[in-house]
Amino acid sequence: MVENIKSVLVGLTKEFGPEETSSAIGYGLSLAQAAGAHLTVQAASQRIDLQHQDTTWPLSDLAGGANAQLQRLAREAVASVEADAAAAGVVAVTFAPHLSYPAMLASFRALAHVHDLTVIDAEPEPLHPDRDLIEALLVASGRPLLVVPHGWDTFRARRMCVAWDGSGRAARAVHDALPLLRAAEEVRIVAVTGEKALPEAVPGAELAPHLARHGVPVEVQSLVTTDGDVAQTLRDAVTDFGAEMMVMGGYVHSRLRELLFGGVTQSLLRNTPVPLFMSY
Repeated sequence: MVENIKSVLVGLTKEFGPEETSSAIGYGLSLAQAAGAHLTVQAASQRIDLQHQDTTWPLSDLAGGANAQLQRLAREAVASVEADAAAAGVVAVTFAPHLSYPAMLASFRALAHVHDLTVIDAEPEPLHPDRDLIEALLVASGRPLLVVPHGWDTFRARRMCVAWDGSGRAARAVHDALPLLRAAEEVRIVAVTGEKALPEAVPGAELAPHLARHGVPVEVQSLVTTDGDVAQTLRDAVTDFGAEMMVMGGYVHSRLRELLFGGVTQSLLRNTPVPLFMSY
């Protein structure tokens, strides 16, 4: 059983039609069940506001219809979650607010502040509004974030990888992930060298005793990347180990630099084989 996670937030913004589904819902629900935690689900619909003030203008009718549809889809999503949570024996509360985009981001941040962990769907497109939400929650909520790729509908973390580069953000992620790391059957620290010079004591050997003292079944793997693609090296390591989650610090480089020139966080958010447990 996962211990010391008492409250899980699932954040949803998508249009929940049959062509666009969420893996975060099932993942967050099963995580809450495994931890005996309270579940909060917010399915927020973004309000479409038109600058044109003439209510007789045809576009006003279109916006009104679209807003009503978005609200209906969000309410249906939370109704489904309530039924699933009740069947799983998980105590849950749900919200389906209809908000402007800035208000939506603020609402999610405020909820994340008072939860142990936020679960959200992955978004591969870096300029998509849902990526803005991921980054806002990661950077500004002060809480860890679990980014769930499509197809991961059930929580499982028997095998976990820790992406370790010796940074403060990686250390924060390891600390935040301790409840999951202690519950895992196997944990592998993966230290990738070749992209930048790491401090002499960093390549995983110093972290392993710390995790072992917390009862984590840990081993260390040090890898060298010759082409500078640390993200792909981590993807390969996760796949080879059969890991079901990766723990990592977010944005060791600035977000702007990563957006413009690429970086490990941006690359893994774009394409990750497993859920990412991230702290900033």
